[in-house]
Amino acid sequence: MLCKKFIRGALSPLAIVAVVGVLAACGKKDQPPESRQVELAPAPAAQPQLGDTATAAPTPAPKPAPKPAPTKKPVAVVPQPQPVVPAPAAVAPAPVPAKATTGIVAGGTTMTTGLGTRVCTNTHKVGDRVTATLGTALQGTNGATIPAGATVTLRVSESQRGENGKEGIRLGFEPVAVTFGGNTYAISGTAVMTQMETVRAQSTGDQAKKVAGGAILGAIAGQIIGKRAKTAAIGAVVGAGAGAAVASGSADWNACLGEGATLTITLASPVTVKLVAGSGL
Repeated sequence: MLCKKFIRGALSPLAIVAVVGVLAACGKKDQPPESRQVELAPAPAAQPQLGDTATAAPTPAPKPAPKPAPTKKPVAVVPQPQPVVPAPAAVAPAPVPAKATTGIVAGGTTMTTGLGTRVCTNTHKVGDRVTATLGTALQGTNGATIPAGATVTLRVSESQRGENGKEGIRLGFEPVAVTFGGNTYAISGTAVMTQMETVRAQSTGDQAKKVAGGAILGAIAGQIIGKRAKTAAIGAVVGAGAGAAVASGSADWNACLGEGATLTITLASPVTVKLVAGSGL
């Protein structure tokens, strides 16, 4: 008892070691004197009696197998018509522009030509054709060219000599065609000539006849006026002088253009020509 009281009163944790010693001492004192400790053999383990049944945990009933899902009748699938998508229309390639085969020489273009032969009012009449040669190439669209050396055909549009003087002289030309590269193209326009010369139409004999005629007329006039031989002689001299003057003033004249004379042609309208490689001549 004393030990129990002591243990109960031992409140300090520092007295643990002392408590252990006290417990050991108390154990000896509490034993009754001369008591013998009888060690009992351990009792055999209790055997289960035949009548006893161990209460086993009830075995859970097996779960019923899941019922198979009811088989559904196959539903006939009706194919739906697919919308017909039209194929994209074929896009035609852009047409390749055809290579130009012609070009245009504009109206108003001037052409400088040299006459190919000598032309006079007494050798060529209206409607006759003469040719000239183009001196300088003409450029057109698409690289078109009327090359130098092309042949220009002209028509004689006027041909008249001067009667009794030079005032009535007429000589003119009009362009009608240009030829090169084996092709001939119609053209129109005006032609201006230079280096025109005038040539007396009568021979010396014809001129002498005119002078003699003037003298005769003068003599006749003197006789009529003076009615005497002396007056007639004077009239003949005067008439001869007057006849010479008349003959000189009334001579006929021709106009001429020499070979190589320059004619400047101005085109009245555009000219469409084929494209020709090289010079085209």
